[in-house]
Amino acid sequence: MTGPEKKVSTGAWKLEPAEEGIAFLVFDLPGEKVNKLSGAVIDDLDRVLDEVAGVESIRALVVCGGKEDSGTFIAGADIAEIRGVTDEQEARAQARRGQAVLGKLASMKAVTIAAIHGNCLGGGAELALACDLRIASDFEKTRIGLPEVQLGILPGFGGTQRLPRLIGLARALPVILTGKPLDVRKALKLGVIDEAAHPASLRESSRELAVRALAGKGKGYRPGFARRSLFMRLLEGSGLGRSYIRSRALKNIQRKTGRHYPAPRRALDSMVDGYGMSLKDGLELEAKLVGALAVSPTCKNLIDIFLTSEAARRGDGSGKKGRGAARAPGEGAMVGLLGAGVMGGGLAALVSLKGYRARLKDISREAISSGYRRIAAILQGRVARRRMKKSEVINFMARVSSSTDYAGFGSAGIVIEAVVEDMEIKKKVLREAETGLGAHVVFASNTSALSVTDLQNAAKRPGRIVGLHFFNPVERMPLVEVIRGSRTTEAALVAVETFARSLGKIPVRCEDAPGFLVNRVLGVYLNEAVRLLAEGYSPEEMDREIRSFGMPMGPLELMDEVGHDVASKVSSILHKGFGERARPPDALSGLGNDPAVLGRKTGRGFYIHGGTGRRRKPKLNTALLAKIGRERGGYRTPYAGLWVKRLIYPMINEAAMALGEEVVATASDVDLAMVFGTGFAPFRGGPLRYADSLGIGAIVETLKGFGESRLAPCERLQELADRDEGFYTPSEPQNG
Repeated sequence: MTGPEKKVSTGAWKLEPAEEGIAFLVFDLPGEKVNKLSGAVIDDLDRVLDEVAGVESIRALVVCGGKEDSGTFIAGADIAEIRGVTDEQEARAQARRGQAVLGKLASMKAVTIAAIHGNCLGGGAELALACDLRIASDFEKTRIGLPEVQLGILPGFGGTQRLPRLIGLARALPVILTGKPLDVRKALKLGVIDEAAHPASLRESSRELAVRALAGKGKGYRPGFARRSLFMRLLEGSGLGRSYIRSRALKNIQRKTGRHYPAPRRALDSMVDGYGMSLKDGLELEAKLVGALAVSPTCKNLIDIFLTSEAARRGDGSGKKGRGAARAPGEGAMVGLLGAGVMGGGLAALVSLKGYRARLKDISREAISSGYRRIAAILQGRVARRRMKKSEVINFMARVSSSTDYAGFGSAGIVIEAVVEDMEIKKKVLREAETGLGAHVVFASNTSALSVTDLQNAAKRPGRIVGLHFFNPVERMPLVEVIRGSRTTEAALVAVETFARSLGKIPVRCEDAPGFLVNRVLGVYLNEAVRLLAEGYSPEEMDREIRSFGMPMGPLELMDEVGHDVASKVSSILHKGFGERARPPDALSGLGNDPAVLGRKTGRGFYIHGGTGRRRKPKLNTALLAKIGRERGGYRTPYAGLWVKRLIYPMINEAAMALGEEVVATASDVDLAMVFGTGFAPFRGGPLRYADSLGIGAIVETLKGFGESRLAPCERLQELADRDEGFYTPSEPQNG
């Protein structure tokens, strides 16, 4: 919040002298890689706009970014400031302050133009919307969007009011309700921007746009106005029509987000209700709604996850670079891939998309052909989603070469092994590959549970061996676990983490332990799910209630997705590593033995999948379930909270145990991995933030109450309960 004291300039806004009545206002925040709209920056903009208004010779003002190298115009508001607001009135006041300053920009006598290069998100997009005109560089990284709902809030500097008034209510709804940014082509089609220009000529093109505007209708000039149909204008202009639009949007919100994410609903209210108001009243409604959302636990948890994930993507610099020749592959380098199966093909597509060349090896041409089909399917999927042009597919495919031997691998910058999850086969592949690899090359094993230290025993250069656990589908899942074996060098770890970030992944460093982190915690969850089946509880109710809790799918649905053979193999590894407390139920141990009933990949698991014609909803496989528990209709009645207490609490306990054993360094590493690796309800912040919200003592008492040694609270959990502390702060329990 700003007070009456004298404001100190941030030095972020530089007003260049006007030429022929056109001035450029350059936003370049000192000491930052990207431009952010903090409270101080907003105050400084207010002062600069007053200065501009006092210069009568300025007839047009072009606002542009000064960080062209970072590919960012304005990244948005300062998220850390939003995280720190705990008072609803303060949140409203901050929204009103931003609205007032951008309102001053909108009401200037001079024609205002936003010249956008790179990311223009959140508050940055709202600043652009407050200008009379917008021109953007036709640059692959230029994106314009209002992603606030993904952080549990809504655009609070006028976005929910100005965007619908600019392009129409129906067109604005998906932009704000999904939070997905628009590329230049889509933004131009919708009318969000007025023109596109080559990046090298953006400044000159924005000047020419200003000249045309001044020679034309001034502030009312529209060079490429995207008109709405008469029908849509009539529909949006009536209260009944807006009610219809709201009802359709509400159904879509319910289908996609359920009841746990209030921000899309409140954003819808702000847009629909505000559309029928004056701009002044609409802005007040927006400020009121954003104030309530900004202080909610959902918003705080989503912001925490966002800030942690961004730090992981960037690398916080805490890891020492270490000594040794290991280094990440440079731009355009060769990436060696051993194994052309689902994971190998997916990795080949991913590294190709990220600008690397891929060299794919398998034991036969048939296997390699299968890998190529996987690559083509991924690229064609991007074409279908309009993320890629058809003409580009051949270029990305051309970056992938293949072989049945190790020819060409000598020039690889990194080699990733993605063969079957069998230690002896992995060791054999490692021995073969090492003979032709340079001393600097890191060998990364994509293993979900096998020991990296054991694999190092087969290596000539064990320090270069790293575990790199990708999650399937690799082109979509953001998490990778980076596993340190007992002899892995720091340089090799940093090289792999740097490479993972270049692929757009979120790396979480783990020590070598059975199941690492994600599969270890997930293993407890799946074990308990099968036990609950064997105890006679309803599989459908279990999956439904866990989805209602906020997970993307229930535990049995997840097991079908992963594959019963994989789940059974991982459970046996965890049992071997952790002893009796990790013993899987008998039903789970035998699940992977029937090759016809392995889950979705065979069409039959706990559910029967597939079917002809329209996509059918999976139905229970009663034959399999009868072998484990009870047939439909004879299920036990669950007590209150059963599903969370028996499935989620053991996950919390296992995560706390892994943290206590320093498998990962911090509680935020645990939550980051579980949210991005398993889809653990993001609005709950991850299992450990959720535990803090409940109070550790309550969880410990519940676990003790089960009277089962496998569920006994671990030492770390008990210590926190004894001290009445949480994983993050030694404070009172938060709201659940």
